Amino acid sequence: MALPSSGVHGLIRLPRWAFMLGLPAIIAFLFLSIWAVDAAIHRDRVVRNVKIAGETVGGLSDIALRARVDAIADRLADTQIVIQTEIGEAAWVASDLGVSLDVIATYESVMATRRARLLNRPIDWLSALASSTTAEIAINIDLSTLEESLYSGARLERPGVEPSTRISNNRLEIVPGVKGRLIDVKDAASAITKVLREGTSPTIQVATIEVPTKVSDETVKELVANANRSIQTPLTVRLNDYETVLNPQIVASWFVLDLEGTNPSLSLDPSLVLSSLEELLMPGNTGAGQAQFEIRDGNVTVISSDGGTACCHQQAADLVRTALETGNGDQVQVLPNRPAAPREAVDRLEALGIVEKVSSFTTQYSCCVGRVTNIQKFAEIVHGTWIKPGGRLSLNETVGRRTEEKGFVPGGFISKGHLVEDIGGGVSQFATTIFNAAVRAGLDFEYYQAHSIYFDRYPYGLEATISFPRPDLVITNPTPFGVLIWNSWTDESITVDLYSTSNVDVKLEEPTEQLVDLCTRVKTERIRTWQDQNVESDYFFATYRPEEGLNCDGTPSDPDQTTTTLPTEEAEQDEGQIPQENPSSTTTTTALVNQN
Repeated sequence: MALPSSGVHGLIRLPRWAFMLGLPAIIAFLFLSIWAVDAAIHRDRVVRNVKIAGETVGGLSDIALRARVDAIADRLADTQIVIQTEIGEAAWVASDLGVSLDVIATYESVMATRRARLLNRPIDWLSALASSTTAEIAINIDLSTLEESLYSGARLERPGVEPSTRISNNRLEIVPGVKGRLIDVKDAASAITKVLREGTSPTIQVATIEVPTKVSDETVKELVANANRSIQTPLTVRLNDYETVLNPQIVASWFVLDLEGTNPSLSLDPSLVLSSLEELLMPGNTGAGQAQFEIRDGNVTVISSDGGTACCHQQAADLVRTALETGNGDQVQVLPNRPAAPREAVDRLEALGIVEKVSSFTTQYSCCVGRVTNIQKFAEIVHGTWIKPGGRLSLNETVGRRTEEKGFVPGGFISKGHLVEDIGGGVSQFATTIFNAAVRAGLDFEYYQAHSIYFDRYPYGLEATISFPRPDLVITNPTPFGVLIWNSWTDESITVDLYSTSNVDVKLEEPTEQLVDLCTRVKTERIRTWQDQNVESDYFFATYRPEEGLNCDGTPSDPDQTTTTLPTEEAEQDEGQIPQENPSSTTTTTALVNQN
């Protein structure tokens, strides 16, 4: 039956306030009705628009959710994780890092999204219609496995370097240690967990931690200071009738730093002491303990005799150590002999591999002047010496100060920017001769100096000068064979022959010139082709003044300054230095007088 028209009009004519109060109720009723219907439909399912690890799982049933979580766990285990640090970067499979998904905890995290309080459920449902909800996955990381993997292979490790020692200026000095760095395992675990939960690209930045050295620099400094007090003790040793003063650099080479254990030490190694003494005191040996090289018709031979004694008895190392520790340097240490084994000395020299002439150089001089006597006396003292593989020869250490007692006489040399005379003058000609022979033999130089004034009896730009104690000529042997120095002379020339085993081809380029104000800087390139076909280039320098007594700028020269070529680490920036370029890790600085 139809409503009376008057009734319909009555409803329409309800007061406005009644209508405004009823509308929200109607909307709430409709919302709850729709929610209830949807909730009933999805009663056993995940709330819509729920995500885990970047993957939507909303609307899934319990069974489907469990399967999806298991699949995510399998995929996560095979995920490649790239770890980047300041040390470097490396990649691992997550499972190898001890990373896994906690399946049960992750399932419960998702299901918790539909377990809100009764009054909150409709609101959460409405929110899910407009935006997604992220449920947090549960990540398990075995820290011991993670640490083991991250530290394996040292891929993300910068090992520390323990402090050590080196020899410099006849002393030991410390080489400071370097702290290591390791990846921060805890930071790595946190970063891995974060990216896996977010489902983003598994490339992470991880911090590192500093790892101190086992032994501190201060500890080694103290050991070095104690050792240097022993090294600087002058020590004279004698074997039979042969006596020599031990060079501090040699003594320094006997010390061995031991950082193992709880008590680090820097002490004399008896085996190094004995080995060095055997070499240094060979002239004091007798019979089979003494051998020497002989050049006969251009052939190298080693001669010795039978029986005799040799350096040294085991007690020699103890005597030397005690003398150094107690500072009894003013006393001559007489070292005990031991019986020499048959061919002992011969075998030692033959093992050097000195079998053929590898270079030769000759310079000329005018007959019968004082400097010629000095040249020949210097050559006589150096004659027959040899440089072991990896060893060095200092002319000043070998010959010592030039004195009348040694047979030296007055001769010309450069002093205070002028040519004058003094005892031992002229021996730089021998230095230049052996320098050129060594250059052509492929040898290296720890220290050398060119004359500041050019003399036409020397190769242009390729020469050396010496005075005592500096400048010196120090030759080093980079080859695996010994090098024998064999000198000969006449009234008008000096010749240095070097014997070894040929293992390098040397080519010298034509010298080039560069003006440095009024001076001329000469550069000579040497190209060495070694037996293994490795090719090396190095350079030799000389800077010649415009004339005697003048600097490059034309001002009078400082009387005590001349041009010196030194390794960079030894160079001193003195006033009056002649500036020069530095393509071969050498520099030009100043030094005292030089004997030409």
